Amino acid sequence: MRYRFFVLLVSFFINDFSFAQEKVSLSPGFGDSVARELAPFSPLSRGQLEELLKGQVVSSGKVSSPSDSEQEMLLFVAGVHPRNCTRAMRKLSLYENYHNYLDFIKTSQYDEQSQRFAFVIDHALMPFPMSVRFKIPRIKGPGRYPFTFEDGFLKDLRGTVVVSELGKFCLMGLKTDWRGPDTKIPDVIFSTFIQTVGKMGLEHLIRVSLF
Repeated sequence: MRYRFFVLLVSFFINDFSFAQEKVSLSPGFGDSVARELAPFSPLSRGQLEELLKGQVVSSGKVSSPSDSEQEMLLFVAGVHPRNCTRAMRKLSLYENYHNYLDFIKTSQYDEQSQRFAFVIDHALMPFPMSVRFKIPRIKGPGRYPFTFEDGFLKDLRGTVVVSELGKFCLMGLKTDWRGPDTKIPDVIFSTFIQTVGKMGLEHLIRVSLF
C-alpha cells in the first residue's frame, strides 16, 4: 500500500508540472560564483553544479527517524532564473497569489504589517492537508532571508532563502531543516515528496515569473 501511494504521489507531481521551460546555459566560469553562494547552505556535488549551469533545478531531500516518536527533515533546492533578480521577484514576491501559481497550494495569505505568510498544501493523494505559517519579508531583490514555521505542520522548521545576482540571471536557493514529532508519513515517502515538490515547485515558479 505504501509503495502504491508513493508511485501515485510522484506520478501526480511529474504529470501535473510537466512543461517546456526557458532555461539558461551558463559557462563553466560561473561555477565558482554559484558554488560560493550556495556553500553556506549545502555543498554542491560536481553533478549538481553542472545541472545548475545547464539551467536545471536541483533538489535534495532527506527524512529520517532518529527515534520512534520523531522525524527529521532536510531539504535543499536551487535553480537559476533566466531573468535578473529584480524582474524575477516582481511576481514571486506576491506571496498572497501563490495559490494561483501552484496547484497544490489551496490558499495563500500574506500580512504586510506582520510579514506573516500562511498557506495550505493539499491534494487527494496526500494523507491530510498541511497548514504552515511563517514570517518572511517580501523578497524583492538579492539577499539572504531566514524564516521559521511558527505553527501547524512542521512547526519550528527553520530555513533560509538566498537570492543572488548572477550576471543577467538570478540564482535562487532554499535550505530547510526540521526535527519534530512523527508525522505518520513513512520516511521514504516523505523524503521523495519534499524533494519532488521542491524541484517541481521551483521550476514552476520560475516559469510563471518569466513575464
